[in-house]
Amino acid sequence: MTKKPAFHSRTKHIDVHYHYIQNLVSNGEITLKSCDTNEQAADIFTKSLPQVKQEFFKGQLGVCNFESRGSVEK
Repeated sequence: MTKKPAFHSRTKHIDVHYHYIQNLVSNGEITLKSCDTNEQAADIFTKSLPQVKQEFFKGQLGVCNFESRGSVEK
């Protein structure tokens, strides 16, 4: 949709404020990149994942267990 901004009957249900991204792309303010499904860190918040994948995404997001970091001194 951002590459071919022509109106299509399949896109008419998309609200006007979503076209903001399309305007940013056409003005050259941002560039959209394809992200492989195995690199979607947001999946950790929206899907049930195998433990290996969950640990990988936790590492990408910088999430850690407090217990593994050691005690916190007051």
